[in-house]
Amino acid sequence: MGYRSIVHAACVALIYCVSSSAAAAILGGTIRFPGSDDPAMTVYVYSLDPARLRSLAVRHGQRGFHVVVPPGRYVVFAAPTGAGAPDVYGAVTHCSGGPPPGDLRDCEDHSLRTVVVDRRTRRIDVAIDDWSLSDTDANALDRIRGLAATPGPQPEGAPRFSEYPATTAVTPTAPASAPAAARLRRLALSPRDRRKLRDLLAAGPNFAGEVTLDVAHCGAHCLRVLLLDWRGGGVVELPDLAAIDDGLPCRTSEAVLFRRDSRLLSVTRMRGRVIATQYFLWDPTTASLRLLAVYPRKPSEYCAIDPP
Repeated sequence: MGYRSIVHAACVALIYCVSSSAAAAILGGTIRFPGSDDPAMTVYVYSLDPARLRSLAVRHGQRGFHVVVPPGRYVVFAAPTGAGAPDVYGAVTHCSGGPPPGDLRDCEDHSLRTVVVDRRTRRIDVAIDDWSLSDTDANALDRIRGLAATPGPQPEGAPRFSEYPATTAVTPTAPASAPAAARLRRLALSPRDRRKLRDLLAAGPNFAGEVTLDVAHCGAHCLRVLLLDWRGGGVVELPDLAAIDDGLPCRTSEAVLFRRDSRLLSVTRMRGRVIATQYFLWDPTTASLRLLAVYPRKPSEYCAIDPP
């Protein structure tokens, strides 16, 4: 390679490095929790386009955080972790950055604020200080985290998530075990689903206190449920959850519902001309799911505003 070629290649590499570093920014800020105690938390930074969830653990007493992100639009929020942690969200909202957290109740607009990072941004600081989110926004954050559990009208007598609380809680900062990398590599996942699974694992268990539940795709209107046990390190796949037809005529977001603090999992799918909701229960002693109940309904009943 001639001298001019070497110089040209070096210049191209230098320009690439400079432009690459210029395309990244530091998104940082502070967490202001009501009261005098600052519990351990997980901070979530969710990219809206493309959809991607980043998370980082914040120790007890730590108020600052930062994460390197590319240009984009982000929702920034946090949730306390650990045994006995309150089930509450703090977020960057249109009320953020003002008075202390206890006084934010006087603010009228507690809706989530989108944090914009453009190519000229080197650093942007925000405040996670609003803990008075609406149920709608809290449900949206649940879904971002993969805690999909906001059911609509349910059949009379059907199991409820609150009836089957999780008996254990594994925090992302101190897991007893984690699914082995070799086992994860054997899972047949698309690049997008594999990236989403990595993000979910980084955030810790999201089901039954000790499991990371992932809903992957297996085709058009086809969902696949994977369970990754943090205590035993195993991967659980049920044949009955390998091909879920989510082509529902309404309430499509309710195909798979679950919660971090509950052992109950509900799956709603098309079965011919009937919509069937199956309820599965996680057994922590055997690290397995068992079918608890099945409720078939006509589409007109399922799509009704009030329970049939």
